[in-house]
Amino acid sequence: MSKHYQGERLLKQRFLEAVAKGELGRFEDAGIVVTLKEFKAYFSDIESSYIGSFLPAATFEPGRSMVTHTKYLFRVRRGVYLVHPDVLVGFL
Repeated sequence: MSKHYQGERLLKQRFLEAVAKGELGRFEDAGIVVTLKEFKAYFSDIESSYIGSFLPAATFEPGRSMVTHTKYLFRVRRGVYLVHPDVLVGFL
């Protein structure tokens, strides 16, 4: 496994744990919403350009709705993402 993949996996795990614990994001009618600004502030310990591309990289393509190991967010609008509810199953 490459270092980049391990780091990506670690950030995904940290992200999902923070969302599941209510430390990141907010609950709205549609589900849990996370902004890019909140995400960057929460993970301010990461000094990589990867932090800015993490949420867009985890976003579904239009017309898709099934969660995968790398795609588990819906883009609501620029900088705002909705967490797929199935990805949080088993996180608490």
